[in-house]
Amino acid sequence: MPIPQDRDTVTGSPLVSQAATLVGVLLGIALSAYLQLEPGKAMALALFCLLLVWIVVDGTLAARRAWASRERRDEAPAAFWRRIGTKLVGLAALLGVVVIVCSVFPFFTQSSAVRWFIEAGHTTIVISIALAVATILYIVATDLVAGEPDDYLNQVGRAVLMQDFREEDVLFALRLLAIKCFFLVLMFSGGMAAFSDLADKPAWAFPPLSAAWFEGLLRLAFLLDVVLAAGGYIATFKLFGWHIRATETTALGWLVCLICYEPFFPAISHAFVPYGEGPGWETVIEEGSAIFILWSGATLFCTVIYVWATVAFGPRFSNLTHRGIITSGPYRFIKHPAYVSKNIAWWLFAAPSFIASGLAEGLARASMLAIVSLIYVMRARAEERMLSRDPAYRDYAESVTSHGLWAMAKRRLMSKPAA
Repeated sequence: MPIPQDRDTVTGSPLVSQAATLVGVLLGIALSAYLQLEPGKAMALALFCLLLVWIVVDGTLAARRAWASRERRDEAPAAFWRRIGTKLVGLAALLGVVVIVCSVFPFFTQSSAVRWFIEAGHTTIVISIALAVATILYIVATDLVAGEPDDYLNQVGRAVLMQDFREEDVLFALRLLAIKCFFLVLMFSGGMAAFSDLADKPAWAFPPLSAAWFEGLLRLAFLLDVVLAAGGYIATFKLFGWHIRATETTALGWLVCLICYEPFFPAISHAFVPYGEGPGWETVIEEGSAIFILWSGATLFCTVIYVWATVAFGPRFSNLTHRGIITSGPYRFIKHPAYVSKNIAWWLFAAPSFIASGLAEGLARASMLAIVSLIYVMRARAEERMLSRDPAYRDYAESVTSHGLWAMAKRRLMSKPAA
């Protein structure tokens, strides 16, 4: 599905959106911790709170604007309801594919998320019925306000009903389904593990500025990130303007993205780039020392920037997709703040261990981590190639090049002091 050539920059107040996102995820985590829910329920409650805040703060206003600006169609009711029925057939077919995939492939069958969904299925019948009714109402409302109601869901339904269909839309739907299914299961499972860690080893249970305290804060940051990411993969609602405009179509783009996640990265890292296997920090930096606090603080700061980048996306977070150009938060200063901050944090965390490993082994392990960083460089380039088809991204990239962090640093370094 081609990216529309109109400018597709996310509008609205960035400060309000980011504040709402942060409030939503913190509220969900706090409620889950207060109620002492098991990890699956905790993750589900956190996502519910997050989605509710997004809908109230951002989605409701967007839906009202879409409804007010909708174009009246000269269309017979029979044609409208026939298209709605076709879309429901398409949705049922896609959900059927999800069920089959999650029942066959070990990545899904062995994931904690899918196992939890299966075990909780018999207790969520009422919720399932309510979601089914809400889904039908949502499809009807979205069709009424859409400028072009003949979307990929309608084309999938037409394909299932063996009618004429657009192949590119069906392929787009399958790519979208693969992205959402893979990453939602991954993030939900990661969130369950993070909630379990939060219950067992909360940061506030350890002395401030200790190694365990810093590690607890890093785990909390990871929990924030995976809850936000999982919410983004759920919140692909076109009615609110959060839909996926386009997906990555190149094999290289998919490869350099997926290789960074389970089950691919752990296997490759263990076999080829085990940079994390070596002496611990304590062999080089004494816990509680000034260097330890500064070094740990810098690592935590980079992690906070990484989470801030996810917060800036709000409900539009997703890998391998275009969902509107984000120009706020850390993206005002650099095009890939998440990748840059994540890699700097990794290097800060691993550098003392590299030093403790000795010259030969330390250089070897540093070279392995350099390969990982190179993969992220390739991933950033692949994303830029995809998004550059949107004029809004080209304008954004030019603006960052001229006025971003590196441009400001360059101007300051090149400026001559007054005589």
